[in-house]
Amino acid sequence: MNRAYQIVVMAYLVSLIVACIAYFGSDWFGIEAEAVWERLLIADIAATLVIFGFSFIYNNSSFYDAYWSVAPMAIWIALCLVPDAYSTRLLLCGLVVMAWGARLTYNWSKTWDDLSEEDWRYKRLQDNTGGAYWLVSLLGIHLFPTILVFIGCIGMIRIAEQPDAPLNWLDAVALLVGAISIWIESRADAALHAFRGNRTDRSQHIEASVWRWCRHPNYLGEIGVWVSIGCFGISSVQHLDAWVLAGPSVMILLFTLISIPMIEKKLIEDKPSYRDYQKRVPMLLPYGRLWG
Repeated sequence: MNRAYQIVVMAYLVSLIVACIAYFGSDWFGIEAEAVWERLLIADIAATLVIFGFSFIYNNSSFYDAYWSVAPMAIWIALCLVPDAYSTRLLLCGLVVMAWGARLTYNWSKTWDDLSEEDWRYKRLQDNTGGAYWLVSLLGIHLFPTILVFIGCIGMIRIAEQPDAPLNWLDAVALLVGAISIWIESRADAALHAFRGNRTDRSQHIEASVWRWCRHPNYLGEIGVWVSIGCFGISSVQHLDAWVLAGPSVMILLFTLISIPMIEKKLIEDKPSYRDYQKRVPMLLPYGRLWG
């Protein structure tokens, strides 16, 4: 493990310690938080602030990048430790969350080398915001995604609140959607790594494996995982809970209205042939492409 990884691991260990203190000791600071979700939210925000501190100190907001996949795993583990909250449904949901989170974190570790690397979106944002960048980084790069991910995890919290709810057909759907989504993401990442290792020109774009089905199979898989968590949550409460539905909804809006348009704009700038690919291949749903 090189020095950069040691620093990142240290940052996340410190954030975990602070999150535990915030979770168990929120009343020490005069914050009344009786419900589990309240304590989890306080701990989540506290951990995010620690990661932001490291981002600021090392002038690199990509410290936060792994948080997206690490936080849901930590929330699931915390829910499993809540007295009388454990259930078979929580275990099944955890299989999806842990498999997804571990895979995504591992993929991040393969594509990140040292502290000199930073997501191109953050660099562009810094150029555009100037002296206000670190406030923008705190609110937009760190806290905003943390809140979105927490909303996405409400399905898990509902499961822990209803441990005696019987399993039903929707749990099977949720597990299947989660498994397929993780498989799609895995195939997308493997194909992308192989493509980047073999390309002869950086202006080339990938159109192999699941990238023939749609232009953003990685985001399709991401959305599928959050839909899976939402289905588990709905199955536990057995009605259309607005907060549970908000989880996959905000993720769909995030990816389709912000993330994908941003990356597509850059791809068009960097890869002239991408426009043709854009016309031929659907953005997310691979209609008419699975057997093409």
